[in-house]
Amino acid sequence: MKKNERVLIVAVGLLMLSILLMILIIPGVYTKSLQNAHNLGAVFGISVVIVIHLIIFFTYISLIKSIRRKSEKGKSVYIILGVLLMLLGLIILDGAFSFHDNKSLLYVSFLMFTTVFSDFVASLLTFIAIFLKSPKRIS
Repeated sequence: MKKNERVLIVAVGLLMLSILLMILIIPGVYTKSLQNAHNLGAVFGISVVIVIHLIIFFTYISLIKSIRRKSEKGKSVYIILGVLLMLLGLIILDGAFSFHDNKSLLYVSFLMFTTVFSDFVASLLTFIAIFLKSPKRIS
């Protein structure tokens, strides 16, 4: 297994952790964030974030498969994935700060901060994987 493939597999694991944490957040946000009402807006936003995470997840999987087939993609795919994860982390960070003041939903803020951290680490690992690409042999 190549070094960049191992690094991307760890990034995929962190991405799966982010998806799982965002799914765990939905019930609390739906029932407890608004008094005497259900917060459909926040659930919709979290669902969009989960779908974007899933799209990035499948892109990582196709990238790992291309590494295994020895037909590696260019650096642009790595850069796009890393930047998307950073932007997504910043968007989630805004939500984490908005739930930070709500004492009954403090765990939601904590889980969102954990999601942001795992997104940033996965992004950093993606940028590191660019430099771990194996050099092409001249024959």
